[in-house]
Amino acid sequence: MITVGLASLGFCSLAVLSAMFSALALYAASPHCRWPRLRRAGRLGQQIGLVAAVASLWLWMAELGVAAGLVAMLCTWMLAALLLPALAAWHRPAVDGSAREPR
Repeated sequence: MITVGLASLGFCSLAVLSAMFSALALYAASPHCRWPRLRRAGRLGQQIGLVAAVASLWLWMAELGVAAGLVAMLCTWMLAALLLPALAAWHRPAVDGSAREPR
């Protein structure tokens, strides 16, 4: 009984991490990315992000079923996708490597 619960927890954790990694890779591939180190990913980041999104969707669907898995994956994915630009705006890295003075 306990092993089923631990396996389920591991499956869900892997699905959450995969969705968050997918959102991060897709954010890195977008022209709106504010982190210069992530911006270098370019087109490869988009492809990796799509593969990670499909993997997350598969993991969620295997754990919860088709409809609930789709909803859980999209909720996790959108939460991460909304938090990344907010974190980037809060962190405010220097634009193009130049240092900016605070206003």
